[in-house]
Amino acid sequence: MMNRILTVLFVLMTTIGYGQKSKMSFERLKALKMSYITEKIGLTEEEESVFWEIYDQYEERIFDDCRINIKNLRKTYMKSKDSISNEKAFEMIKKINALEHRALELKEERDKLLLDKFSAIKILKMHHAEYHFNREMVYKMKKKQNDSTSN
Repeated sequence: MMNRILTVLFVLMTTIGYGQKSKMSFERLKALKMSYITEKIGLTEEEESVFWEIYDQYEERIFDDCRINIKNLRKTYMKSKDSISNEKAFEMIKKINALEHRALELKEERDKLLLDKFSAIKILKMHHAEYHFNREMVYKMKKKQNDSTSN
């Protein structure tokens, strides 16, 4: 437990130090999220490897299959937002909704696999930790943005 706390503190300090100079890299953000969730769930060292193997496999699939495509659709929209037809807009909405639905299906698959290995309480704690981690990151980004615009 003490090792995990030290790891979280190290990652936080490293991230804060680097974050002052540039945007947080995906790998640093991933390490921070892993430490945060691991601590909040209360995984043992033996459980960590099993948990993160399943979790990472599905996070990669969600990212590759859904998030990148949603991001690309939104970029396309931004380029043509003033000239897009109603029909094209409707098609984009359908595609985004289908991709978000697919991401949810993948999360459900992930949760089923995790529930085979871990208690429902730990999986619920994971959901709670993910939610709070994401909120905390958004808060920090907004605060950083506000701090940089006020200087």
